[in-house]
Amino acid sequence: MWTFHISAFPLRRTGRVQATSVPLCLVVALAGCSPKARSFQGGGAGGAGAGSSGDQGAGAGEPGAGWDGDVPACAVETQATDCDDGNPCTADACASGACVNVPIDGVPALPSGQIAGDCQILTCVAGQPIPAPDDADAEDDGDPCTSDACRGGIATHVVAAGSACGADRVCDAAGACRGANGRACAAPEDCASGRCVGGICCDTACDGICMACDVEGSVGTCSPLGPGVEDTPDCVLENEVCDGMGACKLAPGRRCHRDESCASGVCRENRRCGGFMTE
Repeated sequence: MWTFHISAFPLRRTGRVQATSVPLCLVVALAGCSPKARSFQGGGAGGAGAGSSGDQGAGAGEPGAGWDGDVPACAVETQATDCDDGNPCTADACASGACVNVPIDGVPALPSGQIAGDCQILTCVAGQPIPAPDDADAEDDGDPCTSDACRGGIATHVVAAGSACGADRVCDAAGACRGANGRACAAPEDCASGRCVGGICCDTACDGICMACDVEGSVGTCSPLGPGVEDTPDCVLENEVCDGMGACKLAPGRRCHRDESCASGVCRENRRCGGFMTE
């Protein structure tokens, strides 16, 4: 009697056709064995071969198939190493003290033949591993500033500008990890935006009148200075202050002719700018 013990080989990723073992009936079919010529049972590896005359050759799935020269001796207990032919598209087993390597067809190759992150999958065709694109097999390149993917079986690592890459740090357009807007800086190159304004990484150059990047509640974003703030030297006239909307206008109490001339937006009947309204 011949005995086949086929080890389980789970596939490398969930979602593919799952095969946790090679059934005995599959071994019989692939090997071209006739159930009438041989019987299979769960005994040890030392049983004598049984079958009709003329059925002793070493065809596909026969003891010795796939090996040049002497067929390796094997034991069921150590068949995983004794009979490993290095081909991820064969089911390796020990039968009657001799190795049998049955070709696998139509399913992904065993994990030993797959390479994680190569954007490829090996599929068995008549016992041979054939590569095909696998866009679900992307490899993480370890760079927090790239987006890793497979396209048509080719690995791509695209710069992910604006992605977080650390505490108060983001990726710039070149893929470097630099300071996020609002982070303290000493030079433009410290900032992902490339702009260091008043010691703060800023979203713009922020060089407009009555604008700043360190306004409370909006640090890192160029924003108007509050109403009444003196923005020297932008407000060149000594009687002007910021109006809270990015412009220099007449300060409260200054002589005016119309509302829009005053930072408060109010020119009183006495032709003086009114004060700022408080909540």
